[in-house]
Amino acid sequence: MDSTSLSSCSLKKSKSSNWGDFTLTGPTHLTTINWSDEYQQCCVAACLVQGIYTLHEKHAGGRKWWESFHFRITQELRDEDGSSIIGAIFLYTGPSDASAPSIAIAFRGTATTQDWKMNYRASVNELHETSRFQHAMEAVELAASQGSSMGRRIWLCGHSLGAALAMLVGKRMAKVGVYLDTFLFNPPFVLRKGGRILNCTAFGLVAVLSPPLLLLPLAVKYALRQRETSIAMQSIEAQQSFANLCSWVPRLFVNPGDFICSDYIKHLEKRKQRGRRPQPTAEELEHPFLIPSAKLVKNLCTFKKKAIDKVHGLSQWWKAELKLQSKDYIRALPSP
Repeated sequence: MDSTSLSSCSLKKSKSSNWGDFTLTGPTHLTTINWSDEYQQCCVAACLVQGIYTLHEKHAGGRKWWESFHFRITQELRDEDGSSIIGAIFLYTGPSDASAPSIAIAFRGTATTQDWKMNYRASVNELHETSRFQHAMEAVELAASQGSSMGRRIWLCGHSLGAALAMLVGKRMAKVGVYLDTFLFNPPFVLRKGGRILNCTAFGLVAVLSPPLLLLPLAVKYALRQRETSIAMQSIEAQQSFANLCSWVPRLFVNPGDFICSDYIKHLEKRKQRGRRPQPTAEELEHPFLIPSAKLVKNLCTFKKKAIDKVHGLSQWWKAELKLQSKDYIRALPSP
């Protein structure tokens, strides 16, 4: 069912020098948190990710992005060479509330040259083969094991490249039956078929412009992987893995004017319109950025200038006046 807020949009441009100042640009209207309210959950999750950006930039007032909501950092997650902070693990220290997360893991988007290398790896569906993914996976697995043993609720959050990383981690966890409350802000949509990038996003642009011969090895690798996975899908283990994955419903926060992530809207709608329940495919199980189920949250606010820093920006998700529309896309399992 669609749910749209009745408030109007009022998005004011903030000075770039104040982007990291919570008092000037943060959701100061949230004086108390109702952890059952989805809008407020969205605001807090986005603020935790913003906190990672401020950590990376060493912004003086960065701590307010998480301390304002009673979180403290228990572990910083760094890049492969340790030069920059790409994420962090937060522990909730506020009043007891069953709907509040006890642990939250957040990943930022692009900020360094190394991040752009990761963008390219994402564009050719190889982000899950990087050491960054492996380090993130290990940290989340450890946090999840500690939290799950005590019955704790765990959040997984990310923006842009960080959303791509969080999606891969969350998907891997879901396959083994561990479900994290996942908030993916402006996740890049990169869908390859036969080695070809189907959408010309910032993540796929380099691959699109590359000479065909350079993409040939990727196409061959992709085809071989698909064949191997198709055979593996016949196993009971693979079918159970897919069943687990269908039960994971990450929240995708998408701005229709953002060409980096807006294709998720078309993809999910097109899949729903087919109206059939086919057998699970190898692509659904193994493609890094395809997920069987999702809760799509669209920002319907109108921007005077649809600059990429606005429609792809993180700050849009904690504004006091938002016009959000949400819709569930749940992949039903085929009848035996």
